[in-house]
Amino acid sequence: MRQDEVVIVGGGPAGAYCAFELAGQGIYATVFDHSHPREKPCGGGISSSVIEKFPFVEKFLSKGGISTDFKIISCTNREIVATGFKKGFNISRRCFDEEILNMAAQNGAKLIKEKVIGVQRKQNFWTIKTNKRLVRAKILVGADGVNSLIRRKIIGAIPKENLTLTYGYIATGVEKTFSTVKYLDVIPGYIWIFPRHNHSSIGIGSELKYGHMLKKLLDKFIRSYCPHIKIISRFAAMLPSAQDPDFFMLPCAGEDWILVGDAAGHVDPISGEGILYALWSGKLAAEVIKKNDLKLYDNLWREQYGNHLRERCKQKDSFYNPLTIELSIIRRYFHSKP
Repeated sequence: MRQDEVVIVGGGPAGAYCAFELAGQGIYATVFDHSHPREKPCGGGISSSVIEKFPFVEKFLSKGGISTDFKIISCTNREIVATGFKKGFNISRRCFDEEILNMAAQNGAKLIKEKVIGVQRKQNFWTIKTNKRLVRAKILVGADGVNSLIRRKIIGAIPKENLTLTYGYIATGVEKTFSTVKYLDVIPGYIWIFPRHNHSSIGIGSELKYGHMLKKLLDKFIRSYCPHIKIISRFAAMLPSAQDPDFFMLPCAGEDWILVGDAAGHVDPISGEGILYALWSGKLAAEVIKKNDLKLYDNLWREQYGNHLRERCKQKDSFYNPLTIELSIIRRYFHSKP
């Protein structure tokens, strides 16, 4: 049985960026992931906040579609194009995730394309099991997404009330459209169109209990707004989306384990933005591993972005109130008039 200092389960942005940062400090983690890079049920929006916090992502811009103006459609179909946003872009998640993984590998991290099927802590070490091998590690990083095996084994799965469901299509035919958000009236949530380089992500997201309504609502919108798209593939997936602010008080680290990204539930409860917090949590995890003080992680992420996520959770119901959305769009409309 091989022994590693750090094993990261999951090769998405959180796990891969953690491995990249660790390698820069002379710690060469082993990343287990049987599926990355892959297309994901995600808009693939890289916000200006991501670019400001992690400027390196701007070098991926040529592989995506620039996004500075947004079309916002209210619950009553009132439309406005909001301009003047700081530069962002939309990109295929397969492409984005592959770039981060390549950065980690080029820095010295090791990727093993095998699925982890079990972990066990024994005699101050973690044993990580795949179908092909057993590996022992001093430190275990759970970066394996919303259904994280590592999270389930250590602190339990994310409660269902703190999950959302997305459904949608990868399609062509709207690549010259503005990035678009259409707010819903019958349920809290929104529909998005995010044009990318040579295709678009068109999807819908809302609370798990409304999952049975998503396809019908999205297809109705497409029939009226962009009926001539060509669907390449379909997607559906759960995402973390906290309803209870106290969700962000749950521990995400112990003496020899850390949860990052979606496995930690670090996603904006209103917008669904997760890439920013995936990279941020991966960076913080690498910092505390280097310091050999993993419990410090919970203090750092709460101070730096956790309290913001908690406040966003408290604002969620009022944000998705149809009247609030309508008034906001009306104010934007009159503000944009000369």
